[in-house]
Amino acid sequence: MPVDKMIADAMLGTFRNMLQECRNKNLSGDDLDAMAATLARMEQLGIEMDDIGAYSGMLVQEGLFMKFSDHYSKILSAAAQQAGPANSAVYDQAADMQLLQNTLNAYRDVVNRIKENKTQVKEMLGNHAADADVLFKDKIIIDAIEQLTTLGESGISYPQFLSQLIEKGLDKALEGSVVTGESLQYLLDAATATAANPYLIKKEEEKMALHKKLAAASLVNVADDLQFQLGCEKIEWIHEPDTRKWNKIKQGWDKTIFWLDEWITAYCSFAPFIEPWAAAKDPKEAVKESQDCVPGKLRTWEKINHRYFGLSLKELFKHPSFAWDVEHHGMYWSQEYAEFLVNDVLPVCVPFQQPAANLIAVAEKMHTDKRKVNPDVHKPSLRFADFFDSYFGKGEFVKRYGQSEKVNSNAAAWTGVNF
Repeated sequence: MPVDKMIADAMLGTFRNMLQECRNKNLSGDDLDAMAATLARMEQLGIEMDDIGAYSGMLVQEGLFMKFSDHYSKILSAAAQQAGPANSAVYDQAADMQLLQNTLNAYRDVVNRIKENKTQVKEMLGNHAADADVLFKDKIIIDAIEQLTTLGESGISYPQFLSQLIEKGLDKALEGSVVTGESLQYLLDAATATAANPYLIKKEEEKMALHKKLAAASLVNVADDLQFQLGCEKIEWIHEPDTRKWNKIKQGWDKTIFWLDEWITAYCSFAPFIEPWAAAKDPKEAVKESQDCVPGKLRTWEKINHRYFGLSLKELFKHPSFAWDVEHHGMYWSQEYAEFLVNDVLPVCVPFQQPAANLIAVAEKMHTDKRKVNPDVHKPSLRFADFFDSYFGKGEFVKRYGQSEKVNSNAAAWTGVNF
């Protein structure tokens, strides 16, 4: 859905008139073609985008106002030189000042549109309007534009305006990244709070370091957008193989421990009366299926993981991904139950073999004593709530999403990994 026509007409009307003025004067050449191409790009963005603030920001970021005005100045100047003294009025002081005012008005309009869009976002958010100040970082763009308008209002001519624009590096400020250090810190804090894996955090740390480096190299302390985006793609590319391997190995031990729990619990006397078997059409038949099929699935799974990673099922639990989840309270099972499954149940979970009675008795007692679940499994939610509140206000997470309840478990907390 394109930008509203009334808004697009208000923003681009001046530039359309400037182009038509040149055509009416029968002016031609590369600069006229460049003006037409620049205006066409403005029109195209208006069709492709539906967010006013984003549209205004993109016009500024691509420097389209400046490009258009620069070529407009050149074509009028060339026309004046070609016409000679007899027709010097083609580009006089009044025209120069009008051109400057047209450019400044266009920039002021962008600032107004960005502010209006932020106001609309706040209205949509209602009681959470303050979130827009956290998530919608418009200050860097507005500050750069207001520096331009202040320069243009200082009494200088349009050529002087363009010259100082370049000398002061303000053109680069507009071309710079719209990503701010604050937004990158937000993403890093979110990755740390989520703690899905170390690579997610490392990537955000490297992106922030890259942004600071590029900003420090800029005259106006604004990172070059293209260099930053390319750098971010490289960072993603470098860490992608390790991230995928980490996640696949995690999937390896996660599915293993899930199947071990399913298999040993299927032999417990209460199995037909609890989930997932109680939900089956024939609970007893479903229990029998788990008893008979899980060992085969588990050993096939072991072959797959050994083929790709050279790891047995027990070796999967020695991978850093398991210790990471334990350290960050992402492990669902308690330490004593996980060690029971991996050290005692795993070796005997093979096709055509049943667990010994003593193993079944241990599983039943852990279940009835409520010692299977990690007592700290709720802590990741608390950690994320702390992160959320640090940005949106104390108590906001609970207010919006509810309190994270502590799990009902009599198991001891994890103290380490012993496999």
